[in-house]
Amino acid sequence: WELKKNTDGIQVYYREAPDSPIKELRITMKVEASLSTIIAVLYDVEAYPDWVYSCVESKVVKHLSDKEMYYYNLIDFPWPMSDRDLIAYSNLQQDPHTHVVTTHSTSAHQLEPERDGLVRISLVDIKWIIHPHADGTVDIDYYLKSDPGGNIPKWMVNFALDHGPTKTMKAFRERLEMPKYQNRQIAFIKEK
Repeated sequence: WELKKNTDGIQVYYREAPDSPIKELRITMKVEASLSTIIAVLYDVEAYPDWVYSCVESKVVKHLSDKEMYYYNLIDFPWPMSDRDLIAYSNLQQDPHTHVVTTHSTSAHQLEPERDGLVRISLVDIKWIIHPHADGTVDIDYYLKSDPGGNIPKWMVNFALDHGPTKTMKAFRERLEMPKYQNRQIAFIKEK
């Protein structure tokens, strides 16, 4: 991984993808929050338009369990490009010894028919690795491998790769402070 930016407590890294001209992205930061608070924000899918950059619609398509779901996002792209949408399968796991939580979302683009006027994102691979420490701090590692599809030049995608995710991470950090997520206890999450 190559460090590209280090601002406001957020580190942005790129690396070449072995199977795509679009680079992979990694963003890291440290927060002070419980694991339950972090998961409460991440699993409040309907609230994504409030903090996920350019997301204008988000919903759970199919709830499989407390730790598994399919979700839908509609993403506003700047004119003259068409807006994008995606359907992803997400699952959550927690290591019983280290308490590290991993959420992994992968494309499930064929789950529902494509919508007119939108470009369906068929390659998306998002991973959050959430590593708690005894002092109450938590290291967040966010990984993104995606292709927005359509006819956007790959160099342009690479140029703007971290813009939206960096804004999203800043908004995520602010969202952790919201009272509705504070002091949450999620039954299947074990705190450090």
